[in-house]
Amino acid sequence: MTNWHPDLSNSNAPRYIAIADSIETDLSTGRLSPGDRLPAQRHLAKLLGLDFTTVARGYTEARRRGLLSSQVGSGTFVTHPHDGDKKNTGGHSSRIGIPDFSMNLPPEPEGTALLSKMQSGFSALSSDLTPLLRYQSFETSEPDQNAAVSWLKSAGLTARPEQILFSPGAQSALTNILATLTAPGDQIGSEAITYPGIRSVCAQLHLELKGLETDEDGIIPEIFEAASRTGRLKALYLNPTLHNPTTRTVPYKRRRELVSIAENHGIPILEDDAYSLLSRTPPVPFATLAPEITWYVGSLSKCLGAGLRLAYVLAPDQGASWQFSRAVRTSQVMPSPLTVGLATRWIEDDTAAALLDQIRSESRTRQTIAANYLKDHAFLADPDGFHLWLNLPDGWNRSAFVSQMRNLQIGIVEADAFTVSGQPPEAVRIGLGGPINHAQLSQAMEIIAQTLQASPARASVYF
Repeated sequence: MTNWHPDLSNSNAPRYIAIADSIETDLSTGRLSPGDRLPAQRHLAKLLGLDFTTVARGYTEARRRGLLSSQVGSGTFVTHPHDGDKKNTGGHSSRIGIPDFSMNLPPEPEGTALLSKMQSGFSALSSDLTPLLRYQSFETSEPDQNAAVSWLKSAGLTARPEQILFSPGAQSALTNILATLTAPGDQIGSEAITYPGIRSVCAQLHLELKGLETDEDGIIPEIFEAASRTGRLKALYLNPTLHNPTTRTVPYKRRRELVSIAENHGIPILEDDAYSLLSRTPPVPFATLAPEITWYVGSLSKCLGAGLRLAYVLAPDQGASWQFSRAVRTSQVMPSPLTVGLATRWIEDDTAAALLDQIRSESRTRQTIAANYLKDHAFLADPDGFHLWLNLPDGWNRSAFVSQMRNLQIGIVEADAFTVSGQPPEAVRIGLGGPINHAQLSQAMEIIAQTLQASPARASVYF
């Protein structure tokens, strides 16, 4: 019923609520039936004399009530509220739901074969579960160490089994590394726009995080050199591959320049390498270029799943390893044996490799969908990653845009969350991962693109 349009004349509710109410009323009276196709949002907006974002918000509210579903390339369809849990291809709910692009996590696994392979890993652990429920010695088992060596080799890192330390996630690793390197009041260098987690860690440890100016290749060497000469920098934090949030990767030449400066001034490097395994051609890690001064943190949460709280850590020397182990034992006692055992099983039987391949493939597909809608706007993205950095056009500021998206029930993150020094740019990060399907992504990207084309005043959803 693509000629359907709501009668809003008798409603005093906000226009978007009135649209959702009309869909619900017409479904209950029989004017609409499950399976009916609704008009495209732009067409309905023109027909009603409303702004696109008002109609988009109305459809979003109707989806929240379970009244609508969408299919890529087909349109928006009426559904029955109790049909929201039916499944479509790929194992996702057929109801669109509310996309949350504020979290940066990988696409979720799909496909019977892969899910079965993942489940078999749990089954294998359950055959000898009791030992994994005990306190463990901090000396990691040889199979776990060998699995970690194999995994890190894919990231271009060569390590001996006994060198690898285990941590319950990258955030824990960064906290414990800085706890061994610094004292309250010390200064840590980072990109001027950087991962919010390191800001939280530094605040917790009462450290000063100094943002260093960057260009398209990363921290500018001359800026790092000047900061190093002050004698205050106790470490340099880097998220050098598929950077969160800007998506940029530091090229080899710049890595060599930063290593040279760090070595000259005796400044340890903290390499947060959460994303490099997503890259089909990962760059040489800092830990390979300068193993004597680099702390390497390789997390599994971004390349396999956010709930897999495990990171592999390499310290610069044996003394640093002992200090880190003591810090982890004090703060977390030990990494979860169940998590370590599952990660080892998945690496050994190639489940991890299969899951990583699917995440890479799905990330590329999602980046293509997003780029199609944002082709007229300025943004940074890497096809191997699952987030993008959107620069807002003139007329929009980041707080107004984030607020507008929140009104449309689309979560994104403004630049303020990532900015260490200087004025935050008028930009936002959009995460493309997590439990969303292509229809959700397409619809959300269409809303974002249409909103960007309007002025903030015209895009207002308040009436």
